[in-house]
Amino acid sequence: MIHERASLRQRHIMQDMTTRIVPIEPQWFMQKAEVQSRTWRELNQGHIPQDIVDAITPAFALKLTRGHAADPNQVVLIALADDRVVGFIELLRTPRPPINRPEAAELASLYVLESEHRHGVGRALVEAGRQAVGNDRLVLWVVGFNTNAQGFYRHIGFHETGLTQTEDMGPEIEMINY
Repeated sequence: MIHERASLRQRHIMQDMTTRIVPIEPQWFMQKAEVQSRTWRELNQGHIPQDIVDAITPAFALKLTRGHAADPNQVVLIALADDRVVGFIELLRTPRPPINRPEAAELASLYVLESEHRHGVGRALVEAGRQAVGNDRLVLWVVGFNTNAQGFYRHIGFHETGLTQTEDMGPEIEMINY
């Protein structure tokens, strides 16, 4: 049993050592789109209308990815573990309304495969995202039912601002890291 734990811990350390964060390039578009579709479905299944869950197919996510990668106001980074996409972050240099924080950048999307949770991938993506947009101040919206994400963001220094909005997915909470 002790040997199994040590082996598991060693595998996680080895895994973390091989994870790297890089700007997205066309060769990674399809893998990123597949991760986006899969994590979207895992997160939202049973929480939002099924037609909205079903809308984010790999083909639709690929279209979004191409557009986001070409947008000079956006930064798209991916996490690669052994040359496979395991997560991504999308940031906007200028936040979208209703966010009224011109001094901040917007963390628009952060998704990591569940198998990579609690291994530092999300934190590494956020830190690399801050550097890539050249702004330590980030603001984001997190859906109310996603308590895992809320806990993660609190853990890395974000806090709720008290602002909320309602989208197709239900109530969302604004969080900020300063």
